[in-house]
Amino acid sequence: MIAKVGDCKKLTLVTAADDEEQQQENKILLNQIGDSLFEQGILLSVQFSPTLHDRELKLSNGWVVRMGRGLDYFQSVAGNYFQLGANDLDLRPCLETTIDIFEWE
Repeated sequence: MIAKVGDCKKLTLVTAADDEEQQQENKILLNQIGDSLFEQGILLSVQFSPTLHDRELKLSNGWVVRMGRGLDYFQSVAGNYFQLGANDLDLRPCLETTIDIFEWE
């Protein structure tokens, strides 16, 4: 969404991991997202916090998105790409969460 709408040039993700192994796995996957964002002129910065519960996205244009559940609120398709929601996230089952979006300046 930020690549299509607005003037965001930098995105900072503050997240947590259960352990060092999960953090390393997440870094690999988030680097892939970062490469894709870079192609759209957006720089992704990732910070891991050992005390954070909620996840937070800070956009360079002053907006902040906080997710009570983190980035895994979409339920997994578990490799089954022939089901509703595999390619259209509007149709993918979600886990309950709270998302706050506000301007921070």
